Formats: sequence, structure tokens, C-alpha cells
Amino acid sequence: MLVVVIFGVVRDVSMLFSYPVAVGTDGYYYVLQVRELHNHGHLYYPTGTPFVFYLLTGLSVLTGDSILAIKLGSIAFHALLGIGIYALLTALTHNRWLGVLGCALAALSAMHFYMIAEFIKNLGAITFLIWSAWAAIRASESESRRRVQWYLLSATLFVAALLSHKSAWAVAFALTLLSLLLYRFESRERSSRTTLRRYAPLILVVIFLAIIPALVAQQTLVEIPAWIGKEILGKPEWPLSFTTPVGKVERLVLLIVAPLFLVLTERYRELVAPRHFKSIVGAVGLWSLLVTLNPFLNHDVKQLGVVGRLDHLMYIQLAVLVPGLIWVVQRTNRRATFVVLALTLVITTASLSASLPKGLQPRYLFNRTQMIAHLPALRAEFDANSQVIAAHGDEFIVTWLLGMDARQSMSPSSQSKSIYWLLHYVEPSTLTPSISVVMEQEGDWCMVLVRHGELSQWINAMSEPEKYHLLAQNPHLKKYLQTPVQSPPQASKGVYDENF
Repeated sequence: MLVVVIFGVVRDVSMLFSYPVAVGTDGYYYVLQVRELHNHGHLYYPTGTPFVFYLLTGLSVLTGDSILAIKLGSIAFHALLGIGIYALLTALTHNRWLGVLGCALAALSAMHFYMIAEFIKNLGAITFLIWSAWAAIRASESESRRRVQWYLLSATLFVAALLSHKSAWAVAFALTLLSLLLYRFESRERSSRTTLRRYAPLILVVIFLAIIPALVAQQTLVEIPAWIGKEILGKPEWPLSFTTPVGKVERLVLLIVAPLFLVLTERYRELVAPRHFKSIVGAVGLWSLLVTLNPFLNHDVKQLGVVGRLDHLMYIQLAVLVPGLIWVVQRTNRRATFVVLALTLVITTASLSASLPKGLQPRYLFNRTQMIAHLPALRAEFDANSQVIAAHGDEFIVTWLLGMDARQSMSPSSQSKSIYWLLHYVEPSTLTPSISVVMEQEGDWCMVLVRHGELSQWINAMSEPEKYHLLAQNPHLKKYLQTPVQSPPQASKGVYDENF
């Protein structure tokens, strides 16, 4: 296990420290939060789940560098996550090798780069939840005089998870409910009823839970919030897509492993399993079916809604389910064990070759390095009343470098400000004398700063191909042009929705 963890840490260090800048699209969001908390005792963007920020700020005090602290913190969180999976699986299966396998699946999956680069708060929350579950298992198996200490540790870690990210509330509630459901179903008395009649209650409950999003989407009695409307679908869509940039291999494997585990554990109910094994691993399997693979949920990870964010946990689900499946297969069909292990090796190899998230790709990090080097030269362009509208992630860099108001979209308060647009990959031949060039970009393009008052006239003078290219490279500009100027999207300084 130690070898797996060390390998994972070395790999993460080489990836995160390949460039001196903060990695991830939201890298400088974390830098802003840590710097503000360190210097002024409060967060720049208020949040109700600040615990991870406090831990990263404490690390920045020790290192003297907020960017270094964030990178080290994310690597440490994922190392603790891998060790936690090992501890949890060892406690559930009483087999350390299956714990090592789970740790390896989590450490080697390329999906984990999304967690350490983009979703550090989510990573912290899930890490605390896993260790809380392990402590609860230890409590249930300990003698009475030590049980209270373990339960206290579990509760403390559980609260830490809830204070780390909002997603932990949904994950903790759902997994607890599903575990109780499976435990109740597993502990029912044997009867002479047919197999179908015995399974019918659980099947009906699962089907009902799966179609709840469709029922909510199609009902007309209550107007649902817009953000919920984006997450649910009235008509089913196949959740497996080979065009999605995230987790193609993991989602395909979940489609096989999750139902197979549930079917086998029910088919061999008489199989004596360690305490909590079926209910906890089974709850992860049900979560995979009801959330990750639910055809009535919007799995578009590009828009990074709630479901898209939760879908990034697929590799952690597999790290629990695959060892759990092997434990069952070992006791029901030993020959099949070798097949499952061989397929696991294939899965791991395929996952290793998956593409990196945008915020870790060399081109992106090189551009960010150049942007940080060149943007301060334009400081004289701005005054105290200026506001910059920039692409997602860039607004944090502008605020961090220049100490000024920057955001992704205009707000009602923008009407009284001097607005500038920061745009990527602009064709040099389209520039006018009043447009400021921030820097050159690869492919003979450039990054520019355009005054809002000149924006419409400048774009209208472009040819259709030039306009198409500009909007394709700058989604924040495309969104603005599709929105009436009189009623721009709501936004305000100091507010950042971490779910999107």
C-alpha cells in the first residue's frame, strides 16, 4: 500500500509542479481565498463551507507561499483519500490486498487529476467522509469502553466533511439512506416466497428513486428553481457517451460492475460477509445506478452542474466496487476471479491513458504563465471604477494580480463602471488602434483588452468566420451577445458559486 501511495504522490508532484503557477481553471480562486483569509481573516468569496480553506491557509503560513500550499494540500488530501479507501476496504472485507487494489485504482485513475487540480474542496469533503465511515465501522466493532471514542472521531470527521463542501451533504445523506435501505432489506427474514416476490420491494424502491427526477421535471404544480431544471430531464437520455471528456472508461465499467455486484450479493444472500460489507459497498453500487448512471439526470460535465460535479467521483466509486465484486466472486466462482482481475488491469491501463483536465494541460498552463507575466503592464489602463469581464478562471487572475473587480459576466452595477473585455485568440488583422494587446498567443493569435463601448462596432466589422472564431474561443463574450444588455445575468462582487 505504501508503494502505491508514494507512486501516486510522486506522479502528482511531477504534474502539479510542472509550471510555477496555480493549476486548474479555478486555481486562482483558491489562491484569492487563501491570501484573503491569511491577510485579512476572512474569505474574498464568502462560503458556508470554509474548512478546507482554513486548512490550506494554515499550510500557507508554514510554507510562506499560498500556491505551494494549495498544491501540497491537494496532493496530501488525495494521498489520505487513497489510504482511507485502503482502510475502509480492509475493514469491510478483512483482506488487505483488496484494500491495496482499491487504493491503486484511486491513485492511478487519470480522473483523480480533476480532483487535485479543479475540485480541492470536494476532494477534502470526500476524504473526510471516507475516514468517518471507517471510524464508524471501528466503533461498531470495538468494545464498549472504546466505542465512544471511535464514534466521537467519526462524528468529528463527518462534521469536517459537511464544512468542506456542499456536495458532502447530498453524498452523506444519500449513502446513509441507501445503506439503511440495504441493511433493512438484507436483515429481513427468509421466507418461502418466490425470488421475484422477495426482490420486488427493493426493485420497486430503486425504480421509484430513479424516476423521481423525471416526475419533478414533468410536474406543473410547483415551479422548480432554474438550477434544478438544468440538472433533471423529463425524457431519458443514455448516460454513456464517448464524446464526454470525463470518465468514459469509468462510466462504462460502472455500468457493468454496479448492477453485477448488487445481483450477486442478492443471489448469494447466504454468503457470510463481514459486518456492513453488503450495505456499504451496496450503497455505493446503488448510488452509481441512481445518480451516476441515471438517464433522467443531466450528465453534461462541461456545464459543471451538481450532477456533473458528482460524476467526477466515478473513479472513487469503482475503487470501492471493484474490490467488493472480487470479494464476492472469490467466494462464488474462483475461476472467474482471474477474469475479473485481468479486466481490472485493462481498466486501470485504459484509465491511465485518459486525457488531462483543461487546467492541467501544458498549453493552458503556458498561456496562464504568460498572462501573469504580461497583464501587469496594462495596469495604467484601469482606474478605481474599472471592471474586467473575463473567461472563467481568468477573472480570478485579474483580481489576484491587479486587485480590481473582475467577473465572468456583467451585472446591474456594471452600468456605472468602465468595462473592459479580456479576450483570447483574437485575429491580429481585426485589431483597431484603441485595442490593447496583452500578449501574443501561439498560432499568430493574441490576447487583447477591449473597451465595452467599442465592442459591438468592432465585432460587427468582422467577417463571419472571424466572428465565429472569436466567439468560439471566448464563451463569456458569446453568452453576453446572446443576453440583452438591459438585463444582464445577476452577479456581485464577493459571490462565486462553487457548484458551477
